[in-house]
Amino acid sequence: MTLQGLLETVNAAEDEIVQFLRDLIDIPTVNSGVMPTGDELPLCRYLQKRLADEGIESSILPSAENRANLVTRLHGSAGRPRLLYMAHSDVVPVEDEQEWTYPPFASTVADGRVWGRGAADMKGMLAAEAMAMIILKRAGVELQGDLIFAAGADEETGGEYGFGWLAQHAPQSIAADFAVNEGGGAPIVTDQGLVYLISVGEKGRLEARISLQGRSGHAAAPWRSENVLFKLGQIIGRLDGYQPELDVSHPLLEQLPGLLGRSSEPITTENIDALADEAKALNPVLSSVLRGVSRMTIVPTMCSGGVKSNSIPGACTLVCDIRTLPHQDEAYVRRELEEILEGIDGVSYELVYTAVPSTSPYDTDFVAALRRAGQTVLDRDDLVWLPGLTTGFTDSRLVRPLGIEAYGFCPDPPVDPDFPSGVHGVNESVLIEALLLKTRFLVALAWEALG
Repeated sequence: MTLQGLLETVNAAEDEIVQFLRDLIDIPTVNSGVMPTGDELPLCRYLQKRLADEGIESSILPSAENRANLVTRLHGSAGRPRLLYMAHSDVVPVEDEQEWTYPPFASTVADGRVWGRGAADMKGMLAAEAMAMIILKRAGVELQGDLIFAAGADEETGGEYGFGWLAQHAPQSIAADFAVNEGGGAPIVTDQGLVYLISVGEKGRLEARISLQGRSGHAAAPWRSENVLFKLGQIIGRLDGYQPELDVSHPLLEQLPGLLGRSSEPITTENIDALADEAKALNPVLSSVLRGVSRMTIVPTMCSGGVKSNSIPGACTLVCDIRTLPHQDEAYVRRELEEILEGIDGVSYELVYTAVPSTSPYDTDFVAALRRAGQTVLDRDDLVWLPGLTTGFTDSRLVRPLGIEAYGFCPDPPVDPDFPSGVHGVNESVLIEALLLKTRFLVALAWEALG
């Protein structure tokens, strides 16, 4: 069968692919972050049976009670190279189901979309990966290298029971040369072409837990106490005025000036914020990219203190979210924090890592194969491919230490780009057209990368 014939097979399987995703959404795999939680085992059992019906054997690897990962592979004639399709099966909680137009855990098809928690993050891509493998198997495509599919648990809380567990306890099950995962593929429309960012890495993520000490007392006599909330106000003010060190070394920034209509003006630390401001009105996604790849961020996100309205609090805690660039280590973060906190008495802090920054090379044969697959399924003559950096974290960071070159990319179509998909929020959904495009891309990627 030709590649074009395979892609037509994907289109013909639209109803099956949509139902596959609906089945996944209807299995709640809510990860609150506090054990026991997740409940990914029932979904793994569903996947195992679904794959077995197609003659594809898989293994369920439990990592805790009712938590599990599923791994399977199609063996190529030579076994190499090995391509890993990555997905996570857990989803974030729903805060208030009454706010949803459609039930979050009873999937609905309406307005050309599949609605439900996990539709966009990331059961849609999970369904596309599994269906791509099924379609290749049905067609009897003879690959040269192995195609591996892994559905991991626990990504939403850091991956300890998912790809982190697999990397530590069963690394051979996911051993691969290359991997494709979430983290890239949203189109950016410019006057010079349709831009797709292939995420080659991601920022690190830490929490700074800042403890403040004062002296409690009665609110009627504030002069007899040391109100810790005034210290909190000082720190919040300093964070609001924090000017991070700018860095324009990411390769993405070498090619962006042309897309901004400034081909003769390189992006520098002096002009990057002005360019981001200028781009904001016309292209808010591109504006956000400019800022995200060029600096560390320290953002206050939670605070707690006080026990009663007429009592002056003597202690308070402030939590900050920190996102670091790939070359910024813990010593760098500490220097920045200590400068922010300098001169404020009774303040201490601790750093807690969620994710370390990581990166993979861009100029490789696999990335070239990825671009060819994207070109085939998007079928446009104005595509621009650029290396990107994911500002959040994904499971890719957990497999790179195994020697796997991992990339965040699965394309979305250039339609309704401003539609609120509800990722981690209300009314999460995925466009059916996007679901089919992702499946076609993953079929084409296996064809291009594995021969």
